Amino acid sequence: MQTKIIHILLFSIFVFANAGCDDNIEDIIPDVPVNIEFNLKEPQYLNLNVVMGAVKIDGYGYRNNGVIAFRLNENEILAFDATCPKHIDINASVNIDSNGSGTATCPHCGTIYYLVNYGYPKEGYPLKRYQVLKNGDYVRIYN
Repeated sequence: MQTKIIHILLFSIFVFANAGCDDNIEDIIPDVPVNIEFNLKEPQYLNLNVVMGAVKIDGYGYRNNGVIAFRLNENEILAFDATCPKHIDINASVNIDSNGSGTATCPHCGTIYYLVNYGYPKEGYPLKRYQVLKNGDYVRIYN
C-alpha cells in the first residue's frame, strides 16, 4: 500500500513539475488572420528568388504593419509579422535592412531582428512567425 502511495506521489510531482515546461515562446503579437498568396515570378517578389532575399508585404499582419517574407535557403521561405514585439502599443513596424544581411530593424528602438535566426534579436522576444507553404513558384503565407 505504501509503495502505491509513493508511486502516485512521485507521478503527481513529475506531472506538476513538467507542467511549466514549454518549448513554445509566448507570442507577444496578438493573432490576426493572415492569408497571402503570390507567385515568385511577380515583379514585387523577385527578391525571394535568391537566398537571403526578403520582401515586406504591406497591409497584412497585426495592425496592418506588414508581413516580411525571407528566403532562408533554396527550399525554405520564412514569414514574420513586421510588428516590433517591443512596441505593439505604438504601431511600430520593422524595416528590412537593405544590406542583404538577413536582418530587419525597428526604427523606434533600434532592435535588430535576425531573419536568418528565425526572427530572434540578441535579447527579447522574436518576431511573430507565420506558416509558409511553397509549391514551385507558388507561395502561401497563413496562420
